[in-house]
Amino acid sequence: MASGATLTDLALHQLLQEAVETQAPASLRPEGSPRLLGDLRLVAFEPGETLDVEGIRPRDQVPATGGPATLSILIGSELLSLDAELLSIAQRDGGTARLRLGWPQDARLHRRADVRVAAPEQAPLQVQVRLGGKAREALLVNLTETGAGLAFPDVFMVDLHTPIEIHATLPGGIPLHCTGEVRHLTILEGQDHPTRLGIVLQPGAEGDLEPMRRFIQARRMDRSQRFRQDGE
Repeated sequence: MASGATLTDLALHQLLQEAVETQAPASLRPEGSPRLLGDLRLVAFEPGETLDVEGIRPRDQVPATGGPATLSILIGSELLSLDAELLSIAQRDGGTARLRLGWPQDARLHRRADVRVAAPEQAPLQVQVRLGGKAREALLVNLTETGAGLAFPDVFMVDLHTPIEIHATLPGGIPLHCTGEVRHLTILEGQDHPTRLGIVLQPGAEGDLEPMRRFIQARRMDRSQRFRQDGE
């Protein structure tokens, strides 16, 4: 990612410790690859030396070692972006693998609003959700590879970590079906859609989120091209 606040060593250590303690969701994209590996977790780090990440499953296409990659970690309302070299891969019990990366050569913190992707021109998208055994209509106001933001027209309360299903048709006729859990709840009084939920996505079958990932990548490319054109 091109933008974001550069971090001091102390700030980076604190954020990494928080990521480990909260099991913050993470994703990894090898440089030059369109494929993103999601549903990962930072499990350990050695300051100035290495980062250890777990969650690679047998069906995932494991990247080659020795090349650069970007590790993105969702921490609360911010996204930590780390550029580091992929050093090694070790198989773990249960079929998952642990990835070891070198210490980040670049570490930046982004507001999630800076990297979110919704519909064209960032317009909210109408979706159907199932939450707490009840079907509801909502607006999809933001979308990333690891999370989503939903806005509801009525006020209600829901427990954090409650499972949720999201069904939508993305622009271009791309179907979106994914599951997740509620991680944030906010009530904005006086708004047309006062109940806002922050969702961490939990993909099931590999194909469920692949169309969404392609859509997000295309939107980011479109937006990047507009930024370059505006700057010319």
